[in-house]
Amino acid sequence: MLPESPVIAHRPPTIRSAITNDPLMLRGVDGRSVIARRYRDVAIALADDLGGQKTLNESTKILLRQAAALTVQVEYLQTKIVAGDDIDLEQLTRLTNVLGRTLHRLGLKNHPPKPTSPLAEHFSRPPVRGDVA
Repeated sequence: MLPESPVIAHRPPTIRSAITNDPLMLRGVDGRSVIARRYRDVAIALADDLGGQKTLNESTKILLRQAAALTVQVEYLQTKIVAGDDIDLEQLTRLTNVLGRTLHRLGLKNHPPKPTSPLAEHFSRPPVRGDVA
């Protein structure tokens, strides 16, 4: 992780850009719309998956904002499909692929869910010598 630039860190918040003060926000968006709130929720969740907003370097924050924006756009198109509206499936495919590559660049990978019941946990373990199959 790169340390925060001393030049930026010691400048008062009133003369820094809004994005520097709140790295998960977007310029010109007031944040109260449904889409803006969903974007922020996704960005915060991704930041948490990466160890928290304070631990992220600038390039990771940029990719994180991109992933959150792509997620909101993909979800919007999925909503239109479920509502029975026609959409450009090629656009959805492209956005989904770009989102997958962005998440991969962030180091986020799909992990299978952990077993939640003792029985599922038992059957997910490799057999131990002497166990009856």
